[in-house]
Amino acid sequence: MATPTINTNTYAGKDLEGVIAQSVLRGKTIEQGLVTVHTDIDSRAVVKTMANTINVQDSGAAFNSAGSFSLDEKYLDPKKFMEAVEYDYSTLNATWYASQQPRGRAGDFTPPASLEEAIIEQQAGIRSKFIDASIWRGSVAAGDLSKITVSASSNIVTGLIPMMEAGSDVNKLDSGKVAMSAVTKASPAVVTVASTANLQSGDVVTLSSVVGSSGTDWSGQSGKSYAITVLSSTTFSIGLDTSGFTGTFTSGNIAFINSSNALSVLTSVYNGLSESVEDDADFYIYGNKGLGKAYSLAQASAANGAGSYYIGAKELDFLGQKMAILPFLPANTIVAANASNLHFGTALDAEWNNVAILPQYEATGDRTVRYRCDYAFDVNYTNGEDIVLYR
Repeated sequence: MATPTINTNTYAGKDLEGVIAQSVLRGKTIEQGLVTVHTDIDSRAVVKTMANTINVQDSGAAFNSAGSFSLDEKYLDPKKFMEAVEYDYSTLNATWYASQQPRGRAGDFTPPASLEEAIIEQQAGIRSKFIDASIWRGSVAAGDLSKITVSASSNIVTGLIPMMEAGSDVNKLDSGKVAMSAVTKASPAVVTVASTANLQSGDVVTLSSVVGSSGTDWSGQSGKSYAITVLSSTTFSIGLDTSGFTGTFTSGNIAFINSSNALSVLTSVYNGLSESVEDDADFYIYGNKGLGKAYSLAQASAANGAGSYYIGAKELDFLGQKMAILPFLPANTIVAANASNLHFGTALDAEWNNVAILPQYEATGDRTVRYRCDYAFDVNYTNGEDIVLYR
């Protein structure tokens, strides 16, 4: 089988701008317009916010200033990342021929025109998961995803949800947490709660406020989510090996959203929405796929007739509020916000951006090709008083 040819290419100018857009402006959050994208940030960008109140007074001859007006600002400081991969020619063969295979049933798939484009697209497809997860969870937590390892330690994107959690201006709603009375030191760990009546095998629970008798093994589980297997009326197991943990479990809670409580959870979020923005065209209730499935099951269960389970997929909303179901939001977490108050910043032509594809044969004699992509981005939110965070 002939080896496809590949040429040295270090992209620059408008070509670089297009390749960086293809490589960075990816993922459902960006592609569906669910955040505001800023693409001209060479260094720190300032996002201005304004808050004001009015004071309605009795009419009089004298001017009496009242009310308030204040300007504030938040920042987008793009964090620089690099990806570097070396392909051998056998891998390139597989990448090329896989890229040429037809996709889907519509017959409208256009394969990459060159091996360089196939490499860029293959890497961008995986990077889109990293960027999507980083927008919400932060770049470190994005490393929990399959096929992604994050070793960057000095450049860290905090993520919108951790920023909202830390922000004093965001309206926070606590979920109906369930206390854990015991967790075994075993693989898998077995959790005891008062009742598992509202839980089913396959549900995902999120641990919080976990305390152990010593060390940090137990407390380090706070914020982690696990699928469960119900074992009895009071116990379930999680995919966690605690046999080597220091000390023993002392206390902690779980949170979950499933078909048993999805309607009540969304009602709580709905009741907490800001009336000043809830009717805006860019206002969404954001949740992960677990929320979408739980809500769909709850609707089918509440509807008349078993045939409700066979109705095709539809765009979800809750009492008229649009829902954005995204793959990489943390489990059991909901955000209600305007897309215009959620910000993603990068630069398509900044000096640190670079995409290079470099065959090594002439330089070193190795039958390999190096791919390198340098890019940067950051996220932030504004007008936290108009945002609801349920967790």
